[in-house]
Amino acid sequence: MKKNLIFFGTLALALTMAAQAQRDTIGVSKFTAIYRYECRTTDADGKPVTDSMYIAVQTSGGITKSFPYEEYDRQKKGGSRIADGYLAAQMHMGTIFTNYPEGRITSQEMLYPYRYMTDEPLEKQDWTLTDGQDSICGYASQSATAKYHGLTWNVYYTEDVPATIGPWKLGGLPGLITKATDDKGIHTFTLYGFHQEDTPIIFTGYVTWIVPDGHGKFASQRVDYQKMKASKFLAYKKKVLGSRRYVKNPTYYAPDPMKAFGYVENSFNPAGDNISSVAGVVIVSNPHQYQPLEK
Repeated sequence: MKKNLIFFGTLALALTMAAQAQRDTIGVSKFTAIYRYECRTTDADGKPVTDSMYIAVQTSGGITKSFPYEEYDRQKKGGSRIADGYLAAQMHMGTIFTNYPEGRITSQEMLYPYRYMTDEPLEKQDWTLTDGQDSICGYASQSATAKYHGLTWNVYYTEDVPATIGPWKLGGLPGLITKATDDKGIHTFTLYGFHQEDTPIIFTGYVTWIVPDGHGKFASQRVDYQKMKASKFLAYKKKVLGSRRYVKNPTYYAPDPMKAFGYVENSFNPAGDNISSVAGVVIVSNPHQYQPLEK
């Protein structure tokens, strides 16, 4: 009979450290821009909360990668920890490749129990330059506004960094975006740091995870992305995450991990909170009301 196994503490950490991935270097960025992303939402009791995390942005040869800071940090230091991906899972912030492949946007995101990879056309953002000025992260910035995927974005950008990029999928201005806020004030990206450095832009096609085989041993398991059109995945997220049930039971829509997979990995974040996952896909334990970045 197959045993149901739960892994805790250092054993789980050892397992997650053993994860490998298909990694392709698709460019070398001459700098990394770090943004603080904040999202105003509510908790399971309807009380207002503001979630926050950091993301890194790289660019090279017309390709831009926007991805959770923890992944950037791991790329530089090596290793892997499940707990590092918790905020990205809770805030539904994926890894975005703009103009990769050429003329397309490729997005990667975890939503229990799978990893998803989506594809969509790279659409031009029709910016209107406005008269606002500000100093953000030490950079003199000018304002602009545009509607993109159902939200109106008010941004600042700096020509001191002549890179037509920004956080998430935003870009196309005559300089680096230093701040972006939707007109409802729900989502805000603010430039936090800017590092002059050469770093590879890594594209990961799949991961290989070390998992229990049910017989007291461990086996290597290839975990592929579920490929889907971006519009279809967005509709799926709205259906699943927009349900009132989600904030009370974040896995209501999927099979119980122990019944479906026979094991759950557990590790701990720096605050000592227990983080559960299956093959590296985080199970959100403290969900907040879903606030889509695009309609």
